[in-house]
Amino acid sequence: MYKYYKIILIVLLTIFSFYYTNKTIDFIREADPIMKEIKHNRYKFDKKSINASVGDFYMIPGINGVLVDTKKSYSKMKRYGKYNENLLVFKEEEPAISLDDIYDRFIIGGNGENRKVALVFIIRRDDKIDHLLDILSQEDVKATFFMDGLFIENNQDLVKNLTKSAFEVELLSYNGRYQKKYFKYGIDLLKDITNIRPKYCYASYSSEYILDLCNSLSMHTIIPNINPSNRAYQIVKRKLVSGSIISLKNKDYILEELTTIISYIKQKGYDIVNLNELLSEKRFEEE
Repeated sequence: MYKYYKIILIVLLTIFSFYYTNKTIDFIREADPIMKEIKHNRYKFDKKSINASVGDFYMIPGINGVLVDTKKSYSKMKRYGKYNENLLVFKEEEPAISLDDIYDRFIIGGNGENRKVALVFIIRRDDKIDHLLDILSQEDVKATFFMDGLFIENNQDLVKNLTKSAFEVELLSYNGRYQKKYFKYGIDLLKDITNIRPKYCYASYSSEYILDLCNSLSMHTIIPNINPSNRAYQIVKRKLVSGSIISLKNKDYILEELTTIISYIKQKGYDIVNLNELLSEKRFEEE
């Protein structure tokens, strides 16, 4: 019995010693002038998160907050020997209302915090896709392709190469069908080819059927805010804003204007990114 109590006492003393040591370290760190200056200046750099904007039918993503990581900043500056703003370390804080929690609303654009827009193309068959890819390559632009599942099945090497080249491939339908069993087959097929599960569905208008289908599969449904059927350049020029999702058809009359459209977007100071980057709520890009 004595041994038993002795063991308990040793354990308690060890725990207390560990706790006391940590408290002492915390006290010393908090009293350090470097830490005091970090905490005094952190509010110049902290940015609050912005919740996703959610309406009855539509939404746009929010954006993560960015906060000074006081402990990591202190560790870097302590090694340096004094306070230096260039050595501040930051961490992100997710918004309370995030895109990742909501699938029953249509996404109509990015949050506009960064000057980014996305180009998306609808691919049902291989008409002129080589010409389209040549233009995008010449302009050094990445895009998102919504492809029919049957086209994906018959062009697996193309899909794989697109993904390796940092293009984004999403599922449009399967042989024009939107029944759940066909859609799930298309999702699994695309995942097998690219090792990436598709995240987005495409709707050209407020289709509750597509929204319900994709909601049941935990996928977001987008509706482009720019979707010209003709005079594409003029429409893009008139409607372009930060966060725009621009849907373009793989047709001759679009391809003839595509270089001009891309040049105009760049001239206005926008970065052209794929859909996933446009709708990301992260403030920092992962390296």
